[in-house]
Amino acid sequence: MKTITQRTCVAVVLTLMSAYSTANEEDGYLSKGNILVRDVTIIDGLGNPQKAHQDILIEDGKIADISDTGEITASSSARVIDGEGLTAIPGLIDMHYHLKPGWTGGVIMQDEYPIKFEHKELQQSLAALLYSGVTTAFDMGARHSWIVAQRDEINSGEYIGPRYHVAGVPISQTPTGWDGAVRAETVGEPPLDALATKVTSQDPDDLNKLLDMYSDNGISIIKLYAGMSALSSSFLLKEADKRGIRAVADLWQLNMSGDYMRASGLHGWAHASPYPMDKASLEWMAANDKFVVATANVGEKMSGLRVKEDGDKQSFFENPLIMDIWGRQVVEDFYASYPEVRENMYEGPHSFYQVFNFGDLSTFRDVFLTNIKNAHDAGVLVACGTDSPAYPSLWSGETMHREMELMVMAGISPIDTIQLCTYNGARILQDEDEYGSLQEGLVADIVLVEGKPWEDISDTRNIRHVLVRGGLLDREKLLTSWH
Repeated sequence: MKTITQRTCVAVVLTLMSAYSTANEEDGYLSKGNILVRDVTIIDGLGNPQKAHQDILIEDGKIADISDTGEITASSSARVIDGEGLTAIPGLIDMHYHLKPGWTGGVIMQDEYPIKFEHKELQQSLAALLYSGVTTAFDMGARHSWIVAQRDEINSGEYIGPRYHVAGVPISQTPTGWDGAVRAETVGEPPLDALATKVTSQDPDDLNKLLDMYSDNGISIIKLYAGMSALSSSFLLKEADKRGIRAVADLWQLNMSGDYMRASGLHGWAHASPYPMDKASLEWMAANDKFVVATANVGEKMSGLRVKEDGDKQSFFENPLIMDIWGRQVVEDFYASYPEVRENMYEGPHSFYQVFNFGDLSTFRDVFLTNIKNAHDAGVLVACGTDSPAYPSLWSGETMHREMELMVMAGISPIDTIQLCTYNGARILQDEDEYGSLQEGLVADIVLVEGKPWEDISDTRNIRHVLVRGGLLDREKLLTSWH
């Protein structure tokens, strides 16, 4: 069997290779014009109960009216969508995504699927998001100039993709354990495979040069990575606050620490924690307007429980949100390689997470879910994110639906879960007045699903239509957008 190292732990993504062709909104993937969704049940994303027999009028890309069925008069040219049996929810917001997988490159089957970051591979990743109803994504880190350029191309229509925000290259101080991850000097452009740029000074002039780069690139949330001390973070964040720049952090075992937030001025966490959090810290976070991106998928991924519980069923083959994007061969290769991934990455005595003292990973999912539920109950602003496609079993787009299932598994109601995965993400991005909920005057990012997701959150998987910025997406054509 092939040896799988820490450099080859990234999920099966950007893998199905095919010929390139330019894809944009002019190719017919979005049907523009006025739309009337008739007689649909609405979950508005604000935490309110579902409301049946509603009409939604969409004009000029925005929600113009929401009224009881039959009360809206649309123009004769408006496209009418029959909403009977459907539920409208806001477009999903993945608050922890990586267009370019981190961890220095590679995929879990790198011999079969050598990693590429050309237009076709990136389009496939973006198509996976839209196909699953993810209409906004926040990229938590990649080489700086590269990810800024990709963001600009995505948002300008060079790709068919969701609304895209980026944190730029993460900031650290010391090597984080990932091979060659932190090698760059302060401010300097990190190498192609670098996971973070390096802060070496607490001098305000040096920090300002670094922060100017983010500000000039229109970045309003930066990411701190493992190795950042609370003291150095406090210097950095003091200067960032002057620019209105906030920070989110992934500090591994320190994630969700209230003490670190007090000492540093940190605004939010990129992950929940696999270690129990005390009630006082969560209440302090809520009282001081702190947030956490849950990434329950990461807790489940590290525990290995999703694939383990899947057993011999191999249910990914029956999952259209995976199969329609990646195809049977990729999923077969994933299942074949996963035992070796577990041994070399997570469980073996010399595996990455054991070398770095993460201990018994089998508990991680349960503790993640307990911490997320307790944070939500304490009033902390909790949003959803997947860390896709940075790990095996995290399938782009599909994992947002798994994230919602895990929220409900934690004990959060389906209605609140939909709020966490839509409106709360928009709040963190400070764009809740533009999108993230179903309200008159907001951009029409809408997912129409069959079923009753307020009763069974898995019904969000039964996607009938996706509307992006008021345009009706042709999901069938989307599946050829990278060919």
